[in-house]
Amino acid sequence: MLNHFLDSEYSHLPDVQTVNGLLDLISGCTLAILGNVLDFRTYSAPNQLEDDPMTNAQQQLWKVFDRNHIPGDERMAICYARGIALAVFRWIHGCCIVKTSEGEVLEDLPSKHMVQLLDALLAYKSKAGVQKLQGAPHCASWMLKAQVLNVVKCDSLVEKLWNERKGPSSDSLRMTLDEGCTVEWKDAPIPIQRSSMLLSFM
Repeated sequence: MLNHFLDSEYSHLPDVQTVNGLLDLISGCTLAILGNVLDFRTYSAPNQLEDDPMTNAQQQLWKVFDRNHIPGDERMAICYARGIALAVFRWIHGCCIVKTSEGEVLEDLPSKHMVQLLDALLAYKSKAGVQKLQGAPHCASWMLKAQVLNVVKCDSLVEKLWNERKGPSSDSLRMTLDEGCTVEWKDAPIPIQRSSMLLSFM
């Protein structure tokens, strides 16, 4: 399909032959994967207003069935976008080689970036709670953690790194690489397990 774009339209696509272009692609995919986590409506029950407390029945529906204030058609769109983004992450993991200026290979940047972000989000939420700062309406720490764990379970590579993380949580939402990093791509494409990716949680 890319062959049908006009030359002027290619400027909207990240140049994944460069480090900055690759980081742009990873960042865009990350936003798609975190669709539920970052959408305030995720933490409200259906038709729950910002100032309305969540009833016990609504809380039970949220916990057991993940019922929230996002309409069904939007949830399906979020699910589809998440699946495509996870497939792109797998493509990068299997076909992209990022090296430092010393020639050291940086393994699986997408998963590392995702784990860093999720860890930082939970840390920020915890600090905000201590300082009694209000966040998204109805978003309690346990609800954010539940959504984060949903994302973690979507990809085995992310889950592995998540379970292996040690030390203090990250305080950065930005992925930075040293000057002189280079990007190479393998010639042979790898098969992507689309079915499992595209059916990720809604």
